[in-house]
Amino acid sequence: MIVRIDPDSPVPVFEQLRAQIERLIRSGQLPPGSKLPPIRHLATDLDLARGTVNKVYDALARDGLVATAGRRGTVVLPVERQRPSADLSEAAESLVLVARQLGLDLAAAQVAVEEAWGRVG
Repeated sequence: MIVRIDPDSPVPVFEQLRAQIERLIRSGQLPPGSKLPPIRHLATDLDLARGTVNKVYDALARDGLVATAGRRGTVVLPVERQRPSADLSEAAESLVLVARQLGLDLAAAQVAVEEAWGRVG
């Protein structure tokens, strides 16, 4: 499972993680039956408090995306798949908004996307 946390983002860490896992589930990249990493492992990998990861898993469970079975782990439930283009369109609009707020033109935004594409794995 590939997730990334930006500690400098104005978006709270909890919401960054919750949204990314939800996106992975709804896009089918985490299919039904997939096990999420144990809370302590994910917390260690992302340098987060275990309580933060636990709250994320609880929120995903409340939303019907996962089921937590104690020591047996947290498993992805069947959900209605979302069109990947909807998330991408939203992200693109956010990028355009930020680029314009920074006074950048389209060419500069495209360079930033290409550089990020090369960094993110």
